[in-house]
Amino acid sequence: IQVHYSITNTLQGKHFHYSTSVTVPSGSTLLQVMEVAAEEDPQTFSFQTEQTSWGAYVTSIHGLAASTEDRTYWQFLSAGNALEEGGRGPRDAGGGEPVVGVS
Repeated sequence: IQVHYSITNTLQGKHFHYSTSVTVPSGSTLLQVMEVAAEEDPQTFSFQTEQTSWGAYVTSIHGLAASTEDRTYWQFLSAGNALEEGGRGPRDAGGGEPVVGVS
């Protein structure tokens, strides 16, 4: 399936908004969409994760890290709605355009 994916920062540092379309197998997670986008354009869509007991936790996107000190975090949205599972869901990322923004 083709998935339209965007990353946005309008809160801190240099603001940015980038979009891309990637092709992933049906049933792919948002984390898998992010991996494909990073493979295709690492300068723009790079990200870092750390492993937790709940799975991968996204700590930075496009060089911008979440910060407990600044109380900022990466928010994962699809069709304007927050994803409950972060980068591991939804199972079918083709239901809406995944947008990742710093909040």
